[in-house]
Amino acid sequence: MEELLFYTVDKNYIKYLTEFENHVSYNKDEVGHSRPYLGIVLKIENYEYFVPLYSYKKHYQKYKNNPSFFFVYDRRSNPLAIIKFSAMIPVPKYIKVTSLLEYNKSDKKYKDLISAEYRYINSNKKEIYKRANKMYIAVTKHKNNFLKTIACNFKLLEEKCLAYNTESNNNNL
Repeated sequence: MEELLFYTVDKNYIKYLTEFENHVSYNKDEVGHSRPYLGIVLKIENYEYFVPLYSYKKHYQKYKNNPSFFFVYDRRSNPLAIIKFSAMIPVPKYIKVTSLLEYNKSDKKYKDLISAEYRYINSNKKEIYKRANKMYIAVTKHKNNFLKTIACNFKLLEEKCLAYNTESNNNNL
């Protein structure tokens, strides 16, 4: 199984998808500060999916265990982040909208955080893929369930991803 790396996603692509689906996470720029939309890329069905990583917040303690997320911990079992499968989005194959995270120029605290997350995620790759696929199947193949109410409409986003691919290719001709 391939190493999972951290990527960012082009803001214009995210903005495009939010026009069609309100469950797509969108990092709004704050005055003087722009956070990268950080995540991992997984192959699910015939698509590559960007799965966002969220910094840990206290209220995540209340989350009931389900396939929509995965906690990321440090070596001391302190929560660092969650991977949110319910907010994963397909990314185009032919148009580059993801970029490998460049964090070498970041401060030591951020580098340490990213390194800890990276270690945990890569030591749990199999479970991450399993949960991502479970989420995808629950949302795309089952008729009525709770996960559909909290997740992106993956099939709709796949259509929009293909349209973005086509539209971008036609604009580059």
